[in-house]
Amino acid sequence: MIPPLPQADPVPLPAPAWLLWALLMLTFVLHLLPMNLVLGGSIIGAVARVRARRLPQAAALAALVARSMPVLVAAAVTFGVAALLFLQALYGRLFFTAAVLLAAPWLSVVPVLILLYYGTYLARPTDARPLPPAWLLWAVALGFAAIAFVYSNVMGLVLRPQEFAGRFQATASGLQLGFGDPTLVPRFLHMLLGALAVSGLAVSLSGNHARARNPEFATWAARQGVYWCTGATILNFLPGFWWLAALPREVLLGFMGQNPLATTWFVLGVLAALGGLALLVPAAFAPQPGRLLLGATGALVVGLVFMVLV
Repeated sequence: MIPPLPQADPVPLPAPAWLLWALLMLTFVLHLLPMNLVLGGSIIGAVARVRARRLPQAAALAALVARSMPVLVAAAVTFGVAALLFLQALYGRLFFTAAVLLAAPWLSVVPVLILLYYGTYLARPTDARPLPPAWLLWAVALGFAAIAFVYSNVMGLVLRPQEFAGRFQATASGLQLGFGDPTLVPRFLHMLLGALAVSGLAVSLSGNHARARNPEFATWAARQGVYWCTGATILNFLPGFWWLAALPREVLLGFMGQNPLATTWFVLGVLAALGGLALLVPAAFAPQPGRLLLGATGALVVGLVFMVLV
């Protein structure tokens, strides 16, 4: 009989487990911020490029996103590699087994990411071409969404080690996407909408920062960013509670009071998101929304940290 988990690695941990866990949480949060800007920003930039045919402000937004994307991708990859190293040190048997079961899509992440990184440089505005082609921006956005979907599959399988042996015995093709996992779709949608919310807030902050140089664009961008952030945050409650309901019963009950710490983090995360929404709505109509936007940013970042701790 194949054991549900590989045998423990005889090599000891390189540091105390609590320190590795703390560094994992830190680097994961630092990865989430630029990663959300890459995933959500690429979609917002592609939509703005389509609207650029009618709106000069949308053209300016598409160019702004395209200029920022290479640096954001580099930051997301740098902190993502650090988080993966700590994840492998603590949960290597779970992570590597899940990655092997999805070997084909998992191994494709690196070459696809390299191509997308080149794509972000090709999409940067130049004097000869002030706006990147719409098809290129959409290709980059869909590519990043595909990578996010692969990660959702792998990380979801990490949480279900009882399926490892059965999946491997059924087929060793390396193509075992987790469509049978009831949490896969809500997890992916929750992350995607969260990325749109974070990116929308970044657009608002960028617009507010440009108020002195280009007040017309600043007002439009700040309002559009609030629309993106508010709409995505409100919609995100649907897959969020769907994901919660799809969790195994013992995990769900932990958030409902059986685990006081998990319940506390969960409730504080939801309250922080609601607090951010309460500040975002008036920011869309305020003549000077700077303080409201900064307050909403703080609330949403705090909510993100609480959800990571959950």
